[in-house]
Amino acid sequence: MSEQQSLAGIALTIVGTPRWSLEPDPRTPPGDPATLLIIDTDGVITAFSGKVEYGQGIRNGFAMEIADELDVAVDSVRIILGDTDLVPQDRGTTGSASTRTVGIQLRRAAATARLTLIDLAATRLEVGAGSLKTLDGRVVSEESPAGVEYADLLSGQTLTVDIPDVVEVKAVEEFQLMGRPARRIDAISRVTGAATYAQDVVVPGMLYGKILRPPSYGAKLAQVDSARAERVSGVVSVVQDGDFVGVVAEREDAAEYAVEAIRARWEESRDTASDWNIPALLKERAENPTSLREDGDLDLAFVSAERVFENTYYVPYVSNAQMEPSASVARWDGDHLTVWCANRGPFAERDSLAEMFGLDTSQVRVIAAEIGGSFGTKTPTVSHEAARLARAVDAPVRVSYDRAEEFGWSTVRPAATFEVKSGVDAGGKIVAWDYTAFHAGENAFRGQRGADTPYDVDNVRIAVAASESPLQSGSYRSLGGATNHFAREVHMDEIAIGLGLDPLEFRLSNLSHARLRACLVAAAKTFGWASREKRPGVGYGLAIGYDAGSFTAQCVEVLVENGEARVIRVMVGFDCGLVVNPDGARNQIEGSIVMGMGTALWEAVEFDGGRVLNAGFARYRVPRITDTPEIEVVFTGDDDMPSSGAGEPGIVPIAAAIANAVRDATGTAIEELPIVPRL
Repeated sequence: MSEQQSLAGIALTIVGTPRWSLEPDPRTPPGDPATLLIIDTDGVITAFSGKVEYGQGIRNGFAMEIADELDVAVDSVRIILGDTDLVPQDRGTTGSASTRTVGIQLRRAAATARLTLIDLAATRLEVGAGSLKTLDGRVVSEESPAGVEYADLLSGQTLTVDIPDVVEVKAVEEFQLMGRPARRIDAISRVTGAATYAQDVVVPGMLYGKILRPPSYGAKLAQVDSARAERVSGVVSVVQDGDFVGVVAEREDAAEYAVEAIRARWEESRDTASDWNIPALLKERAENPTSLREDGDLDLAFVSAERVFENTYYVPYVSNAQMEPSASVARWDGDHLTVWCANRGPFAERDSLAEMFGLDTSQVRVIAAEIGGSFGTKTPTVSHEAARLARAVDAPVRVSYDRAEEFGWSTVRPAATFEVKSGVDAGGKIVAWDYTAFHAGENAFRGQRGADTPYDVDNVRIAVAASESPLQSGSYRSLGGATNHFAREVHMDEIAIGLGLDPLEFRLSNLSHARLRACLVAAAKTFGWASREKRPGVGYGLAIGYDAGSFTAQCVEVLVENGEARVIRVMVGFDCGLVVNPDGARNQIEGSIVMGMGTALWEAVEFDGGRVLNAGFARYRVPRITDTPEIEVVFTGDDDMPSSGAGEPGIVPIAAAIANAVRDATGTAIEELPIVPRL
């Protein structure tokens, strides 16, 4: 606990049980009681969370919430994140859950501290606690407006207080910070290079590692000759353990030269899957679909429907393509392992490292560095590699991926094929909805997010199947949310156009969900949907979405010309309940939209038999600054509602909205992504 011991002197410790989800869940029991908040004798407030910061702005949000509850300046609050020796157990920074789960915990911890300080002041001043309040780091009253500073109240104290089962946090009308835009407190360190990312970590005696990669997924090492590599100047060791071969050197360039000098023969997989035949293979190789919902009599509903629409949709594998490649530093101290890494789940990484090396989790410490984007990568693999090399040479080792490794060997968003069949009555009401998604990868759970329809349909069947994947599929921003929304929302336009109805009015006539309706109406009004003008090459589209407890709608204008599609503007209605930092939430929504534009227009992993063919930004097109459209966000939520996610919901409707706009411009339905290669 060196970080905590280095504080000026712990005066007040607030202890609580970490919550990992919004509702009690027997599958995810609560963590052990842990320190959530400390106030030192010098008045500095320190909060602890197992979440990590990778650009989403949680450091800001947590500090604002604590500062508001304690009536102090934001810069007097320090946030310690993602160090498994210091912070509470956590399930990882995923699912847009940081603000909606940890944020409220920290508010409750800060409120407990505030009430404790008021009680201390009441005892000292010999007055009733009800006559006191907190203001600018002091406890004050009408009789004593100068009050007593927190540091003074805590002088000589060493208190530990448990968060009570019921503690009242501040009401919206009492906020001084929350709900107002605030600049990033870590912005200066990031843009000046002062922030320490995993590739910046240097420890005494550190060496550099590089891994011999197979030519394709599934390849097995048949023969290896490392003699030439061992002769490279600066090489310390060539490490081999089964199919794992790595080089450790005194310099990173020496490790790179040496790994290229290794002669290896591989037995490659005979899998014939490629980017051109995978849409059909996903269904052929699928396991039995998991039923998520079955309501009504679907067969009868289709028989009685006035019109039936049936389509198949496809989305390809997509790279997370984050700007920062993965890196990790591993150091062994006897039988204890310390890892510095860019990982969104430090505790999961700690547990996997402990299992790999037969250690107790108390023997492994994982420290999350600053992270330059994750979205679904930044998994333990690179730390496993660094730790194996470090143990082999008995010295700290850093392994850093280059861009080709990041694209070629990190996980990718699963490809998916969707079969959607719908029936409508004579009045344009959806009476039947049959939806099956086939997602690549062994984990069907990833494909379930966003699969259910939010529209009013009595007869529904929703099913998701996992399908054998030729690539290493994994998490991505919103998991299956964005892909499921693409299929559903494009199909909604298919119905509307087939019936000769306005896509907005058709959706509203089949949607009673109040929060989604409010988002859709706000987006359409801001966009000027009712007054849109038809012009050559210009198209308009919209889509709605839900994810991470939040709701959104997006209206899009595109220009299609010369084989390209350019997004001109995006108007957004967004409901995430209480918006702690509107600037931060807007940043997340804008980033989601730009990222989703890439998957809609250009992005796809090209592969053949397990070989990735377009590894690197030179061959993998992502959105650039010049591609960024005008984006306007209207928050439609109620500040009295709990905060919900903002990091992922913005990505779920954008691909469908763009596809619908391109169809409006060209007259051609978009049933497969990406769009631009098919124009």
